[in-house]
Amino acid sequence: MTTPRTRARNKRGEGAQLRDEIVDAAMTLLEDGTPQNVTLRGVARQAGISAPSIYPHFPDLDSILLAVAQRAFGILEQELGAPDDADPVERLRAICAAYLTFAERRPHQYRVMFGAVWDAGQALERAPAMADELAVLGMGAFEIFRRTLADCVAAGRSASADPFGDATALWVGLHGFAELQVATPLFPWPPGLRESIIDRMALLR
Repeated sequence: MTTPRTRARNKRGEGAQLRDEIVDAAMTLLEDGTPQNVTLRGVARQAGISAPSIYPHFPDLDSILLAVAQRAFGILEQELGAPDDADPVERLRAICAAYLTFAERRPHQYRVMFGAVWDAGQALERAPAMADELAVLGMGAFEIFRRTLADCVAAGRSASADPFGDATALWVGLHGFAELQVATPLFPWPPGLRESIIDRMALLR
């Protein structure tokens, strides 16, 4: 477990740095596998600040976890990147593989992103002002799937007539596979299942 640090007080005008450090602290607690410690007090302790020092930057824990999810989706977007000049089907396969690798290597962040640790729906009920940010959460990553599937269609490599809908189905399939692999590690997963999910959901040919 990471030891909470003692930090020097930020200079005037360095509030954005402290905001980032608060998010860093929450992500560290998650990566340590201790999501139960992701409380306002726990995050403050990890960041080396007092709990009241959080409030100028985040009004509550939901807003911190939203920032964690936003950063995690940003990392996911970077990891989904593939050369635009690659064969579109191979690019789609690489993107799907990168998605599953992200879920495997960053399980605690992934659980915040998709509701296992932080329930965005309940957060929205508590703070309706989050609606605009929640509406676009993850859309950058999804757009990579949709655009790449559309490239497959344009190249005559997919029979999809609805890249948005089929990219959604592909994401659902990958997410379910990632979650089930964690939940049922002893299940006799058939070889080639990932490729089958991609081929069927993306209607590849």
